[in-house]
This record gives sequence, C-alpha cells and structure tokens, in this order.
Amino acid sequence: MFVKRSAEIRLLEEQYVQVGNNLVILYGRKGMGKTALLTEFLAEKPSVYYYQGTECVDKLQLMRMNHQAFPETMHREMIDYPILFSELIGAREDKTVIVLDEFHYIIKSSPNFIETFRLLSNTNRHVMFILSSSSVRWVETEMINDFGNMASHITAYLKLKSFTFVDFVNRFPKSSVETCIYINAILGGVPEYLDEWRENKTVQENIKLLLLNKNSKLFTAPQQFLKLELREPAVYNTILSALAEGNRKLNDLHAITEFSRAKISVYLKHLIELDLVEKLTPLSEAGKENVQKGLYRITDNFFSFWYRFVFPNLSDLMLKQTDRVYTEKIAPFLTDYIGEYFADVCTEFMKLMNVHQRLPEKILWWDRWYGKNGTIDIHAQSETGKILVGKCIWEDRIASVSDYKDLISLATDAEQEPFYCYLFSRRGFSNGLVELTEMDKNIRLIGMEDL
Repeated sequence: MFVKRSAEIRLLEEQYVQVGNNLVILYGRKGMGKTALLTEFLAEKPSVYYYQGTECVDKLQLMRMNHQAFPETMHREMIDYPILFSELIGAREDKTVIVLDEFHYIIKSSPNFIETFRLLSNTNRHVMFILSSSSVRWVETEMINDFGNMASHITAYLKLKSFTFVDFVNRFPKSSVETCIYINAILGGVPEYLDEWRENKTVQENIKLLLLNKNSKLFTAPQQFLKLELREPAVYNTILSALAEGNRKLNDLHAITEFSRAKISVYLKHLIELDLVEKLTPLSEAGKENVQKGLYRITDNFFSFWYRFVFPNLSDLMLKQTDRVYTEKIAPFLTDYIGEYFADVCTEFMKLMNVHQRLPEKILWWDRWYGKNGTIDIHAQSETGKILVGKCIWEDRIASVSDYKDLISLATDAEQEPFYCYLFSRRGFSNGLVELTEMDKNIRLIGMEDL
C-alpha cells in the first residue's frame, strides 16, 4: 500500500510551476520511497527524462545516458552531457523534468558533469532537474564541495524521512493501534521494510518470518546497509551491538568495545549522520546533578531491534533455531524493549496535539530527561514557562497512583515543578488514578483508544 507523501509532492509541484529553472536535491536512505514519490510526481508531466545512475566508468555512464535519451539513434556518435541535455530540453514551452537517480554515481565517475548545470542559467530553457540519491551522508557532507560554484543553482532540498506514527496507522488500516506500535518498534519507518509485514499474521509470526528467517529479505538488511554506506562495518557492528544492549555512555562503550573514546566518537558521528544514532542532550539545565549526560541511543527502530535480538543470535538462526531464539531470547524481553518506542509514539501524539492546539497551552520545546533514578518520557515547557511531564507505560498492567507519584519524584530530581502531568497506558488506569484526575484537571490520562 502506497502512503501518499502530500507535503513532499506539494514541494515538488511548487518547484515545477515556478517561473524559471529548478534544481532539486531529493535524498533519503535506500528503501525510503524516493522512486514511488517520483513516479507519482511524474505521472502527468508532458516532458520527462529519467536516468538511473550506476557505479561505472564515465565512458559507460555517458553511453548509457545517450542510449536512454535517444534510443532510436543509439548507434550515432556519443554527445557530451551539456549537449545531450540541451537536445533533451529543446525549445519546448512546457517545462522538461530531468530526473537523475542515484546521481552521486554520475558525479563521482565524471566530475565534469557538474558543468551541465550551467544550462540552468539559460532563461530560454524550461527545465527542472531532480537529482535523487540514497547516499545520505554524501549529500549532507560532501556534495556541496563536489558541486563547487554550481551549488548556487540548487533551488530546494527534499529529504525523505521515516514514516511518522500517523503514517503507520494509514499504512496498516486492518491493524490495531497496539499492533501498529509493535510494527513501528520492530521495523521502524522505512517503507521498503514495512512492505514485508503481513497484516494477516500475528506480531510473533511476523518476527519469526521476517527477522529470524535466514532466507528473509530483512535478515541481513542492516549489515548490507552499513557495507553500502560505510567502511569498516566490523567496527560499526560492534558499536551498534553495544548500544543495543543498553550501553549508552561513552565510557561504557569504551569498556565493552575496548576502542578508544576518540575512535568511538568519530564512528558515532558517522552513525548520527546516517540518522541511525542520536546523542541525547537535555535541552534544559534542570537537575544537572541527577541527569545522565552524554548518552547515545540507536534512533532507527529496525536497527535497534536487529542488533538487540538478531545479531547476537545469528549462529542459532543460521541453524534454523527460530522457535527457541524467539521463546528464550526475545519474548521475555519484548515488553521492556517496546516500552521505549511507545514513549516515542506518545511524544509524537503530544506534538500533533500541540500543532492542532489541542493542549492546554502552546508548547515551545520538547525533551526527554534521563535521570539516574529513571526517565521522564515527555518533558516540555509551554510559552508561559509552565512545565509538562509525561510517563508512558507499556507494561501489561493498569497504570496506578504510584506511577503518578514516580513521575513527580523524577520531576523533583530534575528540579522541576510540573504544572501538567500526562500518563499514557497500554492497559488502562486504576480507579484511584481516575479519581485523582477528577480532583486535579491538570493530570491527564491517555489510553490506547485516544491514540
């Protein structure tokens, strides 16, 4: 099922209808849905040229591009890039859309290709270049240097990111909100991975079929991605495995991996550039003596699940010990694992309510406070300076007054006096907690039906 990316389509259409020429950079990791987005955008455009760049020498690249552009004259002498695109554009009144997919391969094989974009200065032409790439790190760290002066012609950047939880609900209309939370926490938000999920099977069956099956497309997907994007995958495997086991401090990673702190920091930086890892830095200075500083976590849910449950059990899974691995190594820990990602979903819900002005006040910043005694899952501040805190309970139990007291205790550790308290629960709320909210309207309870 294709989930329409309305905002992204709107940006491309706005570029297309603009007077003048355009150069749009479209990028996102492999499987994020760039081709599906382009297919939808190009569907009714009268003049389109699409070329899929490949990793090859310049001569072969140029030959393939010539044959793609003019198949009826494929035996004629090859023409260079600027002339090739000049002929493609011609003198049409409608705007020609030229899509170069995986364009980093083209630029790396032929640095002179950049000169092609001088065509954008010609006001007699009507062209929109869309340069698409799945090499996120290259686009964000090296591309501008490779473009040189031609970078001034770029009119828009469009980065495709993982699906939001709202997208999940739309993507899996037959599944409950609870099941969508499981899917989110297990596979993350990459459309290509989500296409593998079977709605007619249980969560357990999907885990076994997609992640614990050595013949599955997803069985080695994280390792393949790392080999494509980074050198020294062995080092990255080691660091990601340590992070997935809950070692979030630099000192802990040093102790587990025995890599130097400086080396770990460099590799973490590269993983952050790929949107696989994030550094957890509190936005406020509250409770400095109680906060855990310098923490890292895997932000890509699929990578987190894979390195937590698949990577350490690869040997058993290669011997088809699927049932035993699930029963002994996954099932007992799954509830705790999902809990952290439930907090991400609850935070997204709150941010969406904030956008639609459904909260008591407008929230200006959001945070998650990691303390020595626990975590404040949602830590926010309104425009009037009032503090909002939230606790997200995924355990198979109802939330009680003690959960509220624990949240207040953590707020005290953070040196905060919360004005609003939100409690989210998978299994509902005790009578005592409901009665508490009747006495204090600033305590809000959010159940699965609300999500």
